[in-house]
Amino acid sequence: MSNARNNARHTAHTIAHAAATLALALAAAPSVATAQDRLLGTAAAGVGATIETVRFGGDGLKQATLTGSDSIRLKSIQQIAIPVSVAIPIGTAWTVDLQSAWSSSQLTYTNANGVERTAKLSGPTDVRLRATGRLFNDGLVLTAGVNAPTGKTELTASELTVLRAAAAPALGLGAPPVGAGPSGTMGMVVAREIGGWAVALGASYEMRGTYQPIAAISAGVPSTDFEPGNVVRGSLGLERLVGAHRLSITGAVDVYSNDALRAPGAASPIATIKLGPIVTTDVQLQLAAPRVKELVLWAANRYRTAYERDGSEVAGTSGLYFDGGLRTSVPLSASTDLLVTGDGRWHSGLEINQGIATSGVVSGGATLGLSHTTGAFSWQPYVRAQAGSLRPRTSGSSAGSASSSFVGGSAGLIIVARF
Repeated sequence: MSNARNNARHTAHTIAHAAATLALALAAAPSVATAQDRLLGTAAAGVGATIETVRFGGDGLKQATLTGSDSIRLKSIQQIAIPVSVAIPIGTAWTVDLQSAWSSSQLTYTNANGVERTAKLSGPTDVRLRATGRLFNDGLVLTAGVNAPTGKTELTASELTVLRAAAAPALGLGAPPVGAGPSGTMGMVVAREIGGWAVALGASYEMRGTYQPIAAISAGVPSTDFEPGNVVRGSLGLERLVGAHRLSITGAVDVYSNDALRAPGAASPIATIKLGPIVTTDVQLQLAAPRVKELVLWAANRYRTAYERDGSEVAGTSGLYFDGGLRTSVPLSASTDLLVTGDGRWHSGLEINQGIATSGVVSGGATLGLSHTTGAFSWQPYVRAQAGSLRPRTSGSSAGSASSSFVGGSAGLIIVARF
């Protein structure tokens, strides 16, 4: 089989994950999750434990309250998560996998009177079940998934305050324990060899649940009581060898239907919201280097176009999100690898409001981990550190004037068993 055909299989598998829009719950550590993905080719079960913390500099990060009549200052966020994942092959062509997690987030802040308070949000996330079939010699990949609504879909004002901070894209924390209601997705990817390139074309349709507070928060929608419409995604993946190296390019466009926006306690929608298309581009260059198992340069760019309210475009709701870095795996022995990543993040933020969830950011981080295999078990401990500056975006400028520094760290252990 030619290199291009092998590349087509690899690209089809990558696009199938994007088409399904169901990421592994164990993705808290990029380098560790990458190592785990390699283990999930056969039946496997994984469980992890992660601890994350972020501290804001100075007097804390100023944040308006939900009513907008007052403000608080965010001091720190702590989050504990226990993700689980199971993947089981069905015959030679199909694989069924399940992901979920339990997590707890705690926010420490000072109120308008300078009194320090804490707020918590804890519980399970939704349970995601997915089936993936690889047919016609991997030329066609089918994916179907459902979302069981085990996460919270009704939050108190205190819990919403935590969610607005913990779900901020600028911080890159793990998923907080909120649900989306029952939902599902179906996707298809066709892979072909064209002119020396492996080409994979994918499409998916996602029926979103009845509750999407994180989508509303990250888009700057003025209420978290947000009844989402459905999503259509189109994806294109390209891959080929460049000398001894492997280049992969993936592009995707998400198109949204109308959403209903409600005021707290309102019986009927107060507005119709239509999120603008989101365009995502991912590039990976896997370098052929001596004495390493893997050396990858990667970059991901996501452009959120402006959304519409009752048919009119809302100013200040478009933004650019860029992440990139380097990851490597160095063998220390026959059973142990050293995992290292370095990454950076630049987000323009949104002008729609000055909250942390729509803030711009410049930050960098590094992850150091091990992957040790003992029989059927893989043990993957890791530590991570990050630091950066948050800068709310103001009208007429891509970067506001009042910035706030932050530092963060995390540690975790993931155990994967193959059977």
